[in-house]
Amino acid sequence: MLLTREFLQQNKVTGLTTAGCLLILTASWQCASKEQQPERQTLALPTFDASEQRFDKEVMEYAARLQSAYRLDETTAQRYSAYIIESASYSGVPRELLAALIHTESHFRDQAVSVVGAVGPAQIMPRLWEEACGDVHEPRTNVLCAGLVLKHYQEQFCRDDSAPYACALSHYNVGPGTLRRQPERGQAAANRYLNKMNYALSAYDGVMDELTMDEERLLFADLL
Repeated sequence: MLLTREFLQQNKVTGLTTAGCLLILTASWQCASKEQQPERQTLALPTFDASEQRFDKEVMEYAARLQSAYRLDETTAQRYSAYIIESASYSGVPRELLAALIHTESHFRDQAVSVVGAVGPAQIMPRLWEEACGDVHEPRTNVLCAGLVLKHYQEQFCRDDSAPYACALSHYNVGPGTLRRQPERGQAAANRYLNKMNYALSAYDGVMDELTMDEERLLFADLL
């Protein structure tokens, strides 16, 4: 499916082109959460082995892109390149989305801690996810967990949404409980977060050497 400029204007969708590829985050996303949403989530995570971390050609090339996009030093870029590639492989969440999320949440800081207790580069809440993910204070596990949490939210709450990644990111940042109990306040906060994500994604222009397509990553020749 090829979206047109007219479709974007009619549906008030905001998008960012990345190397001829579009990742849509809509600023007018509407929450459609289910009624019953437990505070503690469960995930079926793979077993992680730190010895499997790769520093092959793919990791090095992707590190160069992260270094350029987010002004990282070479060592940090290489390390996070491996984390993000692995997380994207396990979860199916696009690499550029994970990179933008980490930049937005912590600016790639290993030991970032928020005022509400979220930890690590992807700002995972230990009380909600540590049982499922393991030690989320460890940066690699934190990034791996972030991809799977996003995928979990996408599948549980956003399967029928027209912009499932925007929906999943909103749940990630605001939380399903807030979106359910305080929909107006929650949606306003979610939209501010999506604006920050769009800004982070704008630094990612030209990231992909090989284009892949799904409903939110589309070839967009008429908008380049």
